[in-house]
Amino acid sequence: MSNYNDNSSWSDKFSWIITIVAMVLVAILSIGLLCALFIQPNEEKPDEQTEVQQAAVIDGEGNAMDADTVYAMPTAMSFSAASLAQARAHFDEPSTTTTVSSDESVDVRIEAYVRPDDAANKKVDFSVSWGTAPTHGSEPVENYLTVTPDSDGSTTATVSCKKAFGDDTILITVTTREGGYTATCTVTFTGVADGISISGSTATKKSSSGRGEYYEVGTSKTYTFNISLTNAFDDVASDLSVKEIGGEGTMYFFNGYSNDAGYYVYSETFQKDLSEIASKFITSATISGNTLTIKTGSKILENYYDYSAPDEYYIVEMLYDRYLVEVRDDLMGYKDVGDSFNNQNAKYNAEHIDDCYFYVTIEDEISGLTQTVKLWLVSSVSGVSLSPSTLEF
Repeated sequence: MSNYNDNSSWSDKFSWIITIVAMVLVAILSIGLLCALFIQPNEEKPDEQTEVQQAAVIDGEGNAMDADTVYAMPTAMSFSAASLAQARAHFDEPSTTTTVSSDESVDVRIEAYVRPDDAANKKVDFSVSWGTAPTHGSEPVENYLTVTPDSDGSTTATVSCKKAFGDDTILITVTTREGGYTATCTVTFTGVADGISISGSTATKKSSSGRGEYYEVGTSKTYTFNISLTNAFDDVASDLSVKEIGGEGTMYFFNGYSNDAGYYVYSETFQKDLSEIASKFITSATISGNTLTIKTGSKILENYYDYSAPDEYYIVEMLYDRYLVEVRDDLMGYKDVGDSFNNQNAKYNAEHIDDCYFYVTIEDEISGLTQTVKLWLVSSVSGVSLSPSTLEF
């Protein structure tokens, strides 16, 4: 009887334990469900694009100087054209365009410190003058830069850059009224471009849906293009270089030879990016000053092959990397290339050649701006011949 009661007691205890565990699990699940319903996860927002603007003015050590702070008068400062253009731009709400006012200046505030600190008369005078051998020296320096003290004799003043002064330097001199002690700040102008363009002088400019705007150039020719760099002050410094010579488009080529019937016999057909052979069509691109000079190769794409050589048996002359074109069969009245597979590849070339072009990309190292000129080669006139027969009247 006692054994039965012990077993019953353990059974009851076990049941209670199971019940308590189940209740705890239900409570945990309920809390989790409520959290899911009422507590939204903190989703991270993608980083917003931040517009980084170059400082309008920097001191001689490269530190930015903004218009809202008074800085100890440095020994040197420089105004940047790119940032000056930003500072002078105004957003025109009705037309949603940006315009630049030539009447506004870019300002920075400076303060001259008179020593010792307990000097009784700290009044000073500011003046501006051209540096050595200025190209703008025939004009008043105040047309370009002014210094306006807060009040008569004030050690704090506003420096205002009104327009670009190129490679010239302007000197800001502060002179104490007592003792005539002076200190000088040298101001320069960095003409960083905010726009770059290329215009052709001898090449023919054209436009198509596949290539956009491009220049049609002849084979074995030399062409010059003018490079223009601009900013709001129309005064820039530049360091131009050719960044890349390349090609746009992927076309079919083959290795093979032409048989007696005029058809090509193919040992291999393959696709090739025009960028791989761009140097065959644009043989050189150089820059001198603001002039880009481009020299073209001797072949157009439709007649292109890399080289020819006899086959291993010296029976036929093999062409390597030959551009795949449709061959005209005047007797049959249609175009073919000798077999159906390569005929389709040739048709692909014919349908996509108007989307292809070669290009030269230039870069201004100072501003980081780039510009690309697109080119397409056509056959140039190479001569004229006369009939050997004699005309008799």
